[in-house]
Amino acid sequence: MQELKEIGLTDGEIKVYLALLELGPSTNSPIANKTRMQASSVYYCLNSLINKGFVSYVIKANRKNFEANDPDSIPEIINENIKKLEQQKKKINSLVPKLKLKQNFAKKKSLAVVYEGFNGLKTIFNNLRQNLNKGETFCAFAIGQKTEENKALQLFFQQHNRELKKKGIKLKLLSEESSRKIFKEMYGSRFLEGQQELKYTKETIPSGVTIWKDNVVIHVWDGLEPMSFMITNPQVAENYQKYFDSIWEKASP
Repeated sequence: MQELKEIGLTDGEIKVYLALLELGPSTNSPIANKTRMQASSVYYCLNSLINKGFVSYVIKANRKNFEANDPDSIPEIINENIKKLEQQKKKINSLVPKLKLKQNFAKKKSLAVVYEGFNGLKTIFNNLRQNLNKGETFCAFAIGQKTEENKALQLFFQQHNRELKKKGIKLKLLSEESSRKIFKEMYGSRFLEGQQELKYTKETIPSGVTIWKDNVVIHVWDGLEPMSFMITNPQVAENYQKYFDSIWEKASP
């Protein structure tokens, strides 16, 4: 009964509800025997089903006799849940601005987070794209790559670049002069164009670095899995940005 699970019933609750439909009005013990569940688990499920509107009970001879409510009532239960969710949504919508204020306050504090693997890399750049608007710019030092390196990294940055162009986010990318030929072989001459600029420098770039707003992300790639360290601190971001700008001015297209 996957449908019952999809509307919020647990596996145990489904067993108890179906057993009650077959048994009719019943005490706890027959339900436990039919479902082969412990009596305490059955009793827990029954109370939950009562709260959810699927079961009711009457007291006979000082004992609770449980009965499954008519299945025709299930659509109405769902409608009631939808109404409750709409009310909760309105309350949450009014709460969101207050939560954002708390979040913004926390962002002013220094924060360091480690992201591992491609999923971590995707999380970082998804976050970047979500928090930058059309026309805004971020800067990056590109770590040197080899044409035979993991194709997944190459495909990832190609997709990331397409998403940047789609949203109109500007990029200034600095790479080592020795990577000029490799970049063209891996990504083509039109990889960066329009609002995105690529320059090459004779300076050594020890690791990939992405700078956006108050964030600095240092990327390390060992040929197997990428690892990224994100530091959120306005002063650190400003210092990295100044360093980037000083090299950008001397770099060549």
